[in-house]
Amino acid sequence: MNVFQDTLRRIAERVEGTRAVSLVGIDGIPIDSYGAVEGMSIESFAAEMGNFVKATHGSHTSLDSSSIQQLSLVTDSSIAILSRVTEEYYLLLLLARDGSFGRGRFELAKAALTLEKELL
Repeated sequence: MNVFQDTLRRIAERVEGTRAVSLVGIDGIPIDSYGAVEGMSIESFAAEMGNFVKATHGSHTSLDSSSIQQLSLVTDSSIAILSRVTEEYYLLLLLARDGSFGRGRFELAKAALTLEKELL
C-alpha cells in the first residue's frame, strides 16, 4: 500500500461517520481516494470544491490574499471538509451529517503534515 492510500485509510478509520476521503489537486482531480459515497461521484464533488478554491484565489473579495487553509460545507445530509496540504493539493473528507466534524478537522491537519513532505 502506498503512503497516500495508507494515510487516507487511517483518516477514515479514526473519524466516525467517514464516507470517503481523497487527496485532490487544486484542479479537482483526485490523486488517490479511500471509500465511496453511494449515488455520488467523488471526482465530480472534488472538481466542484476545487473550482471554489480556485475562484477565491483570483478574486478580490473580503478574504485576505492568503490561500484557503480549510473549507467546510455542511448540508442536511452530509459534511464536506477540504483541508490544504500544499498550494497544489487538498484533502477532502466526506462525512455523514452526524459524523465527527471536530475529529475530522484534527485528523486532516495531522495528515496534511505527513503528506506535505511526500508532495514537495
